[in-house]
Amino acid sequence: MAGSNPPESSPPTAKRCAKCGACTPVCPVFRASGNEIYSARGKQHLAEVFKDQRPGPVFEDIYSKCLLCGACSEVCPQHIDISDEVIEARSTFSGLYGEHGYQKYLARKALNRPELLGAARVLGKTAADMLFRRLPPASGLRLRLALLAQTPAPSEILVSPLKQERSGGAAAQIIYFPGCAARYLYPDIIDSISMVLGRYDCELVTPDGLGCCGLATLASGTKDEARRLAKTNIGALELSEGPILVSCGSCYAHLASYGTLLADDPAWKTRAQLVSERVVEISVFFEALLKDETVAVDERLQRLKVFYHDPCHMRNEAGITEEPRKVLGSLPGVTLLELEDGPQCCGQGGLFHIGAPELSATIRDNLAEKIIDLKPDLVTTTCSGCLMQLKSAMAAMQQDIPVVHLTALVNSLSGKQ
Repeated sequence: MAGSNPPESSPPTAKRCAKCGACTPVCPVFRASGNEIYSARGKQHLAEVFKDQRPGPVFEDIYSKCLLCGACSEVCPQHIDISDEVIEARSTFSGLYGEHGYQKYLARKALNRPELLGAARVLGKTAADMLFRRLPPASGLRLRLALLAQTPAPSEILVSPLKQERSGGAAAQIIYFPGCAARYLYPDIIDSISMVLGRYDCELVTPDGLGCCGLATLASGTKDEARRLAKTNIGALELSEGPILVSCGSCYAHLASYGTLLADDPAWKTRAQLVSERVVEISVFFEALLKDETVAVDERLQRLKVFYHDPCHMRNEAGITEEPRKVLGSLPGVTLLELEDGPQCCGQGGLFHIGAPELSATIRDNLAEKIIDLKPDLVTTTCSGCLMQLKSAMAAMQQDIPVVHLTALVNSLSGKQ
């Protein structure tokens, strides 16, 4: 319950940490703040020093300043799962922990009723269409409306999706987990996937009863609520058979971990694992679908420079980096752009951008400057949170560079010949 006292338990200890510091330079929050207490090594030291004490407000705030991006765990020579330890620590905190705790609490409650996002999209899009271009560049409202505003698209992608006549047989059904963003904020993602699959005599089917995947809830340390959300989705998905297509990288990573989340629950462990083993991330699905296809090259598409942003959950947790690049490489006329110093976090981090807006904006703008220097015609990604953050980034930088989900590109530029 919000505002309740934390239980009589202490945060996890850090006995395995060698204090080598490998985690520090890869931490986006450390790079943005310069404060090592926000790095994994800093948190490990803090956990050791205060291991026998109840978490206080300062301790809670420090642990709230973590994106759970997993970069530290990737380089840790001791293979410590820092994200898991941060979540475990947060599970002992008060309901309104950290800076802007009440706003994060309300956001978690909204995700428990994601249908509210649909109303927000309708109202927000109307406001965006009327006000977005008229507001000052530095306006906070302008940046929020950027999430729903229609940014101008380069003429190269304004191509009618290639059509394919159906064979007349029954369409094969592909089970789909849309997640909150695609279902309520960006339904065009679902439309794009449906159109692509329609060319292969496939039909996208979303089971009844699905809700939020529960990632943001788990990240807050509210494990019981996260398990409840997982059980709701498992109950809906296990009534079907075959692969479960997931178009959000963060949702995919979390659904794939349901078996771990419910590993201590005998009644749900096997059910969770069976569902986790069925989930397929959208770029992996498209890579397999398109690898044998040949698409005629349209001369208008020869100079479409595309920057692909790697979502942290995809890069550091799921290890999916090559498939989206192969998909983009298979599309006619696309030139893939890469950052000189490699992929980096966008700073969205689920509810991190609400709890630490200044740090989030610093991380976001640092990435945006590097992207803009590449002079892309378009930015794409496969995570709904990253999609929102990158839209906000382009608005903050006063750039008209379109930011679209990978499915929009596949729908526009691929086709069965």
